[in-house]
Amino acid sequence: MVGTGSIAHTMAKEFARLTTMPVVAVYSRNADTGVAMAHEFHIPKVYTEYNEMLADSEVELVYIATPNSLHFEQAKAALLAGKHVLCEKPIVPTVARLDELLSLAEERHLHLLEAITTIDHPNYGMAKLFAKEIGDIKTVSCTFCQYSSRYDAFMNGQTPPVFDPAYCGGALMDLNIYNIYFIVGLFGDPKAVHYYPNRHSNGIDTSGILILEYPDFVCQCTAAKDSSAHNSVQIIGSDGNVLIEPGSSNCQKLVVTRKGKEPYISEISDTPWRYEVIGISNFLIVPQDAVKERRIRAMRSAVAVLEAARKDAHLDF
Repeated sequence: MVGTGSIAHTMAKEFARLTTMPVVAVYSRNADTGVAMAHEFHIPKVYTEYNEMLADSEVELVYIATPNSLHFEQAKAALLAGKHVLCEKPIVPTVARLDELLSLAEERHLHLLEAITTIDHPNYGMAKLFAKEIGDIKTVSCTFCQYSSRYDAFMNGQTPPVFDPAYCGGALMDLNIYNIYFIVGLFGDPKAVHYYPNRHSNGIDTSGILILEYPDFVCQCTAAKDSSAHNSVQIIGSDGNVLIEPGSSNCQKLVVTRKGKEPYISEISDTPWRYEVIGISNFLIVPQDAVKERRIRAMRSAVAVLEAARKDAHLDF
């Protein structure tokens, strides 16, 4: 494990529930935080030098949970060291960098995976099926607004990485990525991308609305780190609709309404990270070409949308 932040702790809890993916080491530049995490999750080794961890033969896969701007170099180093890579979203900011990593992984017969809660969630799979049963898609609306625990500090003059352009932060990269993954996984690449951000004086987008144009419908993706909302995804068709709550990052509740039929409701209480980790573990144990291609296609589509959105809004990172 690379990094000791909140998402690293969340994932460590899920890794601990599996027997197939024991965590053998944690890397942190700060020895104290690394030792604390190791004690909490019974991780046997702590490293403060990244290359030393990469030289550990017991480490087979590196999970990267560091600020966005560090992902590319850390993933590249891990692949060069012969390790599989699981990287937190967004994996990299540009398609060119993603393709470089994918080529390196292919050359070395390694797997490069992005950690995203949507892909393997059962209700997301159901949403894919039911989206074909609600007639012609007319509009799609995604909302993921979550008041950041670091926003007050940011307003008081501090610049945490999540609000720092130098670290590829902002609402688009941190939250709207979930909406993007949800949509491109269902409908593929959009024909046009437009992003309308609310900017702070340092240039970062604290919130914004992303518009994805498809041949027959338009999708609106709203994300905010400066405010909260009732989060959801709605796929609206001519003969019904699909509702996901509490949103694209956690498909806990699925409600399908169709003309002439009783509503279909599916509620799942387990954490979305549970399904993410199980899906990754299953893939690593028995890799399947179709699953690999699906994951790579989703990664490239999501990164391409992020890059196009930043270009459209003139976000300079």
